[in-house]
Amino acid sequence: MSAEAHQEILRTEGLSKFFPGVKALDNVNFSLRRGEIMALLGENGAGKSTLIKALTGVYHADRGTIWLEGQAISPKNTAHAQQLGIGTSTRK
Repeated sequence: MSAEAHQEILRTEGLSKFFPGVKALDNVNFSLRRGEIMALLGENGAGKSTLIKALTGVYHADRGTIWLEGQAISPKNTAHAQQLGIGTSTRK
């Protein structure tokens, strides 16, 4: 495989999201490489959905940075995230 096949395409550094009385994400570092399939597993309240919502523009992180292909981004909403190539598919 080429080096591009293992290239990091999405990364978070120190991502944090707070709600009144709740620290939903606390300094999350996460990366995804091209061609990689990722599963987020954890107990209820672990922050899985909050992380996805921060990546897809539903929520705005209170701290930290989201990097897409080496550029810092801040999705304004889901439409903006989709324009950047970030989306989600939920199970029913």
